[in-house]
Amino acid sequence: MYFNKGSDKFLFTLLFIIIFSSFGSAEICEAAGFMGNFQQNSNITITQTCPTCTFLNISVTDPNSLVLFNNTPMTLADNLFSFGPNSTITQVIGTYFVQGTSNLDNPFKACYTVTNISTQITTPESVIYIILTVGVFMLFIFTFWAGIGLPGRNRRNELNRVIGVEFMKYPKLGCLFLSYAFFTWLINILFTISSSFVTLTQFQGFFEMIFNFLLAGLYAFFVATIVIFFILAARDLRLVNLLTRGIQGR
Repeated sequence: MYFNKGSDKFLFTLLFIIIFSSFGSAEICEAAGFMGNFQQNSNITITQTCPTCTFLNISVTDPNSLVLFNNTPMTLADNLFSFGPNSTITQVIGTYFVQGTSNLDNPFKACYTVTNISTQITTPESVIYIILTVGVFMLFIFTFWAGIGLPGRNRRNELNRVIGVEFMKYPKLGCLFLSYAFFTWLINILFTISSSFVTLTQFQGFFEMIFNFLLAGLYAFFVATIVIFFILAARDLRLVNLLTRGIQGR
């Protein structure tokens, strides 16, 4: 199996675009004043401190640019303005933008993100995931290349007669299984990333479907690998015995 430099560059570029695209909305959100991550359909309360404000009205826009609340008064208690608890402002997965106006000429802007899980991958964890993803991807490429490239037939002469056992077909079989396992692991990592980053939620269902399919096939592939291994071993033992006795093997 041959991979040219152009294919390698394309695969790595695609991998990093998928991973680093997840930081886009988070950076924009943090620039506006990040309020945190919340689970979908949870009751949340938006708070804002403004000691000199006599009133504070809030507007909330969902990820689809739909205005959920427009210039709605916030409740004042103990010098703290609050809005909620409310689950309407967590129904859609994505980034919500909040804007407040008051009697003072200093409107505030903030935002928060909503996901379908209770926790998200932090920035240090995301670096680990990037390293892990690249490492697993490289292992997949190496084992897949070895599984395709290693010989799978016994050694033959110019008359196409078997003259010896090719033991490299056993590492070939193992590499094919490992490449399948590493690819399943890679899809699992991408599924985790897509579940944790807001901008990748559109990929979540796709990665989840592929991962479940591959995981179900992994057990069958493992059993098939073991069975094929012992079948090949039994045939090669018989072949060695025939060749030792000077009998032509098949």
